[in-house]
Amino acid sequence: MELFEMESMSSSQFDPLRLKKTTWNGYKSGELQLHCMECPLARVLAILPKGSRIPTEDWGPLFQWFGPSASGQPWRVFWFGSTVLRKFPSHGAVAAEHLNGGYTQACSTRGIFIYRMEEATRVLIHEMLHAACLDPPNETIPVREATVETWAELILVAYRSKGFLGKAEQLWTQQAQWVADTNERAEKGHNVRNNSQYGWRYLNGRAGVYASLGIALPEPSKGPVPKSSRFTHPVLGD
Repeated sequence: MELFEMESMSSSQFDPLRLKKTTWNGYKSGELQLHCMECPLARVLAILPKGSRIPTEDWGPLFQWFGPSASGQPWRVFWFGSTVLRKFPSHGAVAAEHLNGGYTQACSTRGIFIYRMEEATRVLIHEMLHAACLDPPNETIPVREATVETWAELILVAYRSKGFLGKAEQLWTQQAQWVADTNERAEKGHNVRNNSQYGWRYLNGRAGVYASLGIALPEPSKGPVPKSSRFTHPVLGD
């Protein structure tokens, strides 16, 4: 709990809205509740809205997928369950407050810190890839993030399909269109065109990684411009 509280009060470039601090204050005031999960491979502490819980049926198998850490220490996850959603800004640059929902240190079991309810499982996978030393070597930070995010999305699609090929194809079709549409909004609406823009590492940079894997994205939809800047289609859950 000491690290949980310390991290809630620390500033982070990835959490400019101070969602961690707001969530911690909600816990201290009794508005939010503390939940715990422990298994042989991981320990999770979560501050969540009343009526919410840690999705042990999702997260437990994911820890098994990743296996034990290199150090043998359990993975530690601290989840600040803010209900603030990701949204594109009405104008201007796409920044951390519109995108980020977690962070960790590479090759470390010090802690994975998640601070949104939205897409928490996808964020867990993304940060586990970092913590498990699975970043691509000798790449810039934008390329590393784009690569890790792409694999997190593919893993999530595979995980949600539960081994059924038809389900995987259905989920991927929806996710691929979501990627194409959010990338289009970022590029045309917010000038995210190369890795010098912050949004590229999480949104538009994925297109090149998918292409390197031989995966083609569809053309953007002709429908309404997306307002949500979440990375994955809502059908993949949170």
